[in-house]
Amino acid sequence: MINISGVYAPLLILFVLIGGALLLIRFISKHFPAMRRKERWLLPIYGAVLVACGIILAFLEPFEERTASGEEERLSSLSLYSYIEFGNIKKIDSEYIRKEWDFTHTDGDLRISSEPSHEFMASIFVEKVPGLENKVEVTYYETPLYVDGEDMSNYIRPPEATLSKDLLKLSNPVEHQYVELYTFREPFPYNQFIERKLVGNQNESSVFHGENIILIRVGEEKTLDLDPDSYIEYVN
Repeated sequence: MINISGVYAPLLILFVLIGGALLLIRFISKHFPAMRRKERWLLPIYGAVLVACGIILAFLEPFEERTASGEEERLSSLSLYSYIEFGNIKKIDSEYIRKEWDFTHTDGDLRISSEPSHEFMASIFVEKVPGLENKVEVTYYETPLYVDGEDMSNYIRPPEATLSKDLLKLSNPVEHQYVELYTFREPFPYNQFIERKLVGNQNESSVFHGENIILIRVGEEKTLDLDPDSYIEYVN
């Protein structure tokens, strides 16, 4: 038996389509003699080309579909904010830890301040933990930011944390970041023979926003002085 799978299947289908187009042209010429010669050829050939392109595309898949990846779907059901707010920090995968700082604070109250909440790039939580004593642990969590299916996380600089005397200061990166992103759209014929649904404006980028959270862990006996201009929450 002859195996027509693989590369030969599209070629065989193409020949069948060409033969079908020729038969259709003969049928039109016989039953519609009033039609001009160009009109007899144009419609069957155009239909055959469209069908052939769709079939070949199904075999070769030359374009990468820009849909939400499995990672994006997984992140859509993950909420770092909820995990941290309710103290389920151990359930957070370590892959979302972007940066960590360890400080030591011994005397007096610990003041915590950040840039104004509407300008700071991350939510801030404080957790009092038994046994930490004079240690101050700061962890920056971040889930990926996707633009048109591309992970842009590496282009985002993490915030900064510094401890000077009794002030723990959180701030945005010093330098601004400018990223130019060029994307290519699939041509219209590509969408004719696939199950892709045209939802929304196809000229706009698809953006999946990640989460940015800073968790500050201190000893349970540590007295804190939180800046009222910084929106800082306690872990429940």
